[in-house]
Amino acid sequence: MESLAAIAVASGVVLLVAITAFVALCVVEVLWDEYEAWQERRRARIEAELDAKSEQLRQTILSLADDLAADHDEASKALTRAMFLTTGRTDLPRS
Repeated sequence: MESLAAIAVASGVVLLVAITAFVALCVVEVLWDEYEAWQERRRARIEAELDAKSEQLRQTILSLADDLAADHDEASKALTRAMFLTTGRTDLPRS
């Protein structure tokens, strides 16, 4: 009888360990899935921030290019006027 009781206790302990391991495995699996989902949301958020910053920089570059083009036009007109004035011609070029 004692051996049957010992076997029953041992079987109970083994069963308890197996159930505990299974539950722990399920919990780890759920936590891992949540971690991966969090990483994906984080990656998407960072990509969105980078896209927004990229668009902002693109707009800044285009604005600077427009400013440079305007400055180029002004400098070209001023240079042409100076050339006409230094050559002694009295008729100014059309603006």
